[in-house]
Amino acid sequence: MRDRRSDGVHLGRPRFGTVRARTRLLPLVVGLVVAAGLAGCTATAPDPIPTDAGIGAQPVPEPTLTRNPPEADSILWVRALATASNGAELELEAMVHRSLSYEYPGSQTMNQILIDDCGATLTNAIIYAQAWSITRLNVTAIPPAGSAEWPVDARVGFRPSGDVVYAASRGIVQPDPATGDLACVQDKFLAGSGKGAIAVGIPGDTIDLDHFGNAWAAHTWGFTALDGVVLSECSFEITDLGPDYGAGSGWAEVDDPTACYIGPAAESPVF
Repeated sequence: MRDRRSDGVHLGRPRFGTVRARTRLLPLVVGLVVAAGLAGCTATAPDPIPTDAGIGAQPVPEPTLTRNPPEADSILWVRALATASNGAELELEAMVHRSLSYEYPGSQTMNQILIDDCGATLTNAIIYAQAWSITRLNVTAIPPAGSAEWPVDARVGFRPSGDVVYAASRGIVQPDPATGDLACVQDKFLAGSGKGAIAVGIPGDTIDLDHFGNAWAAHTWGFTALDGVVLSECSFEITDLGPDYGAGSGWAEVDDPTACYIGPAAESPVF
């Protein structure tokens, strides 16, 4: 286990980070439904089930697991194929959204799950006083047709890690208790198919509702191979919106059987 403590987050680190250098960007207005994105890993509400008596009398089919649809505020996509030791496969896809201000109405759900996962070390007053930005990552892990059943002990990890950012996860993405005392600084992983989300919080990054220091771009984003997993078919896609928020500048790609992620060669903790 890493050397961390529950009354601070990380041994020898300040309780929360210092303000980063900021750059101003052109305003951008993007309609978001963040609460839905974290709860159901997509910002689009499902269509209602028809109420017609003839249709309603039929059995309701099980929902089909599909990839998240592209969203207007997406800035980066990372994709890879995970293969377990028994040959089972998962098609992995991660969609990174542009950062939100700590005070943006749609970010309040993410503020709260970070507070929940950090315990008494974090409050909404701290998030506001330190002008946090919140960056959302939505994940799908879909088994190809005919794939063997995914082993319960096979894991896929995520970047950025709990060593460098505060992050809370929901859905299939879980915190690893072996990597820290608080869930918000534990590494994240998945161990099967489904959908999930990660909210990454970075202190001192918000200038105002539409302007940021782009601190998210100072970290790596993607997947790592953990217990009994090999990664392949790694690919990255920076959207047209991405460079406006710092995507790609000084970045490098890591693509091998153990990792599929993109970002700077070195990361500094935000703590």
